[in-house]
Amino acid sequence: MLSAETVNRRYFQEAYQTGIHGWAVEEPSPYVVAFLEQLSRQAPGGRVLDVGCGEGRHTFAAVRLGFDVTAIDYEPLALRRARRFARLNGLTGIPFRHADVLSLPFPDACFDAVLDYGCLHHQRTSDWPTYKASILRVLKPRGFFILSVFSPRFRLFLGSRKPWHVAHGAYRRCFTKKEITGLFGKEFRLISITEAGGFWHVFMERCSPKGPSYSTAQKGQSPC
Repeated sequence: MLSAETVNRRYFQEAYQTGIHGWAVEEPSPYVVAFLEQLSRQAPGGRVLDVGCGEGRHTFAAVRLGFDVTAIDYEPLALRRARRFARLNGLTGIPFRHADVLSLPFPDACFDAVLDYGCLHHQRTSDWPTYKASILRVLKPRGFFILSVFSPRFRLFLGSRKPWHVAHGAYRRCFTKKEITGLFGKEFRLISITEAGGFWHVFMERCSPKGPSYSTAQKGQSPC
C-alpha cells in the first residue's frame, strides 16, 4: 500500500503536468485577501512565507499589497508554473523555492507572517507536530499565521464518517474548529475563524512570552 506522502507527490506532479485540478489558478481566495489587507495594517511591508504556493495566486496578492514574499512548494512543476504566471503578470524578483513545509530551509524567526492555503490538510496527523514546530521556528514572536483548511462540509467529506481519505489520488484531512484551536491554541491567539465553501479560513497571531501582541497592545486588551 502506498504511503500518504507518495500518493500526494504523484497526485500533485500529475496535477501540475496537466493543469487539471480542482482549485483556482489565478484568483486568490477573498478570505486570504481580507486577512492580508488586515495584516498590511499590522505589519506593513513585512516578510511573508507562502507555503504550498502552487501557481502563486496568493503570493501575487501579497506582493501587490506591498509584502516581501518568499514562496515555496515541494513540487517543481508548481514552481515552474508560478514563475511563468509571475512573468505574465509583470511581477519580478519573487523567490520561488523548492522546499518542504516539514523542513523549512530558513533561519529562525525570519518571517512576519506565514500563509498556508491548502497545505496542512494534506499532512498526516502524525506530522502535525512537525508541521507546527516548523511554522513556529521561522515565524517571528508576535508574527501572524493565515490558514485555510478543509472543513467537514467540503464536498468530498459530506456523508463520510472519517475525517480523512485518499480521493482522486491525494490524501486529504478535514478539520473541526475544535481541532484547529486544539492544535494552535497554546501558541497562537485566534483573531478570526470563518467556515465557508467547505473551508475553515483562519487568521492567528503568535503569542509572545515577552509581552502583549501588537494588536492587543493597541486595543488595550489582555495579552496572550
